[in-house]
Amino acid sequence: MGDWITFPDGRRGRLSWAQDTERAAYWQTLLAAVHGDPQARPQCDCRVGGRPLALSVRALGRQGRGPLRFCLARMPGEGALHDASCPFHENDPRRSGRSGYEDGVIRELPDGRLRITLEQGLAVRERATTPSVPRDGEPGRQGGGQPRQASMRLLGLLHLLWEEGGLTTWSRSDVRRRAWWPAVRAALEQAATGLVAGRATLADHLATIGYRDPDGPALLAETVQACGEAQRVLLLGVVDRLERYRPAPAGEDGAPPPPERLRLVFDGVRAYGLFVCGTEALAARLERSFPWAWRVLQQPRRERAVRVVALVLARVRQVERDGQTVRLAWADGIALMEVGPSLIPVASSHELAVLRALQEEERYFRKPLRYDAGRDVVHPDFELLDTGAPRGTPMEVFGRDDEAYAARREEKARHYTSVYGVEGWWFWDATRDAIWPPFPPAVAQKGEPS
Repeated sequence: MGDWITFPDGRRGRLSWAQDTERAAYWQTLLAAVHGDPQARPQCDCRVGGRPLALSVRALGRQGRGPLRFCLARMPGEGALHDASCPFHENDPRRSGRSGYEDGVIRELPDGRLRITLEQGLAVRERATTPSVPRDGEPGRQGGGQPRQASMRLLGLLHLLWEEGGLTTWSRSDVRRRAWWPAVRAALEQAATGLVAGRATLADHLATIGYRDPDGPALLAETVQACGEAQRVLLLGVVDRLERYRPAPAGEDGAPPPPERLRLVFDGVRAYGLFVCGTEALAARLERSFPWAWRVLQQPRRERAVRVVALVLARVRQVERDGQTVRLAWADGIALMEVGPSLIPVASSHELAVLRALQEEERYFRKPLRYDAGRDVVHPDFELLDTGAPRGTPMEVFGRDDEAYAARREEKARHYTSVYGVEGWWFWDATRDAIWPPFPPAVAQKGEPS
């Protein structure tokens, strides 16, 4: 199943045209022509009981600023009906970390948007009032399993934005699109438009930072201005540096030195006039919670095996310095995510090796994400979408051979075998074999993304 869309007048277009500089304007014309008309809905190529699945045309707005643009979204309650290889397929929550949340933390609204409950609110006055993990004996416990999350942390939000923006799925055409930051920004803004937290649409709080994005600095300025001092801003981008530093003393000679702080520098940030800082306590939490990402960011850029994406929840204020406007962001929270080529998330060096191999073979696949779930959640490391399997083909990388992991490995194997059959899933025992086994063969499909 590809990304072709059929419009009521018979014209056809591709979802990927939204990020194509030569075709984006024409794509917007197609969407504008049917926006607001429930009797003239576009359709993807999926069929259920012989009927095509209609799509919703959604307006992309940022508090009324800028020209009106449009995007496509699946109809409420129909995400699971789309083929696994369709861009509008909704992943089964049981096959990702979404299953680790209590009911209601992610809730679909009648208009198809998702309402989410964040651990820390977007209003500055809002604090984390709900424990992120229920205590023993409280609601949210599943039988004898691990407790479920009562709210979404920043890492979960970063994963949700990545998934809803289509950045966890890869086909050969994504090599070019993912290298162009404005296309990545557009995907993330579209995802944020469909997310609601409290009374706010996340698109009104999100600002992305990246190289070679001529519109990015102005969009950051608009977001900071609109949020003011009462609302937090969500800053998202690839990290250049993450380090501790000690501010210069501001008092008289002999005054005690100020405490260490955390400094985060995004790729391409020079054009944005943005400075992101946090406390030493936040630095310690990041080093403890994201050890691989922290170690990578202490290495020289040329030695880094992966890149790191950060989502920063910050209070931002604008000041004038030497005739220029700069933006000072004080981080209330940061989440880090390791990514490989084309910004596909990875959780280990073994996953990175498989990711590169899949891309070299030009396979069509998805990367399920953990969100805020504990290690007990069973979800595949990758899912092949080009094998013809209606639910995709799960892929698992076993990278540990210690006794504590043995039971976990057996649990995963039993689950995949019972759900997909002995031949319906792929695995690599990286502790035993240096080279992974051949991937399940691809099945050519009409309309496959290219």
